[in-house]
Amino acid sequence: MAHSVSGHLKLRVAEYDELIRRLVPAYPAMRPVQLDLLALALPDGGACPERSRRVLDLGGGTGALAAAIAERFPGATVEIWDTDPEMLAVSRERCAPFGDRVRYVERSFTDPLPPCDAVAACIALHHVKDLTVKAGIYQNIHAALRPGGIFVNADTAVCATPALRDHAFRLWAASMRPHGIGEKEACAHFASWAHEDYYPPLITELRMLADAGFAEPECFWREAAAVVFGAVK
Repeated sequence: MAHSVSGHLKLRVAEYDELIRRLVPAYPAMRPVQLDLLALALPDGGACPERSRRVLDLGGGTGALAAAIAERFPGATVEIWDTDPEMLAVSRERCAPFGDRVRYVERSFTDPLPPCDAVAACIALHHVKDLTVKAGIYQNIHAALRPGGIFVNADTAVCATPALRDHAFRLWAASMRPHGIGEKEACAHFASWAHEDYYPPLITELRMLADAGFAEPECFWREAAAVVFGAVK
């Protein structure tokens, strides 16, 4: 599944980190939630005498999440899976201080995944519009995780019920206003993104995780359309 951020958001890749905070204002709040949850599967900073603990970052883009994971868990290795070579080039530069503890895999996250201790994603999986494909991704994640491993996804989810859906988008648009994006521009973004993006209702996401084999999928944090959810295997 190929996806180009520069084509999707009409920007230079180097601008992505700044723009994502304007378009998804809850983005910075998601990161500490993800890291604290990853700590459940990566005790002692990810150190393990038997083997190196592995974290997969699906659709890792500019490497912001991977860098945060590598810094928080110095005993773990992080693999960034992304099909966009421009983004991987940026992530290589950003994560260079971590040496071979961060690895770069130019493959689709729809492919089977290697054994790992944790899987994380941030503002990436909503690009999968086909729910059959997304269900397959969740099955691959469950199969790859070792017992006690965790999947933590920071993304967007919007109710299908019209009143709740409209309310979520109004809140999302309002959250952009302090960042210089008015309602008209926000709505234009929503319309443009709809060609490539789909934000399934959270209940749909959790059901797909349950169908993939996770015993207790959970919503860990939410602010309007922004959500952090996942499960422990």
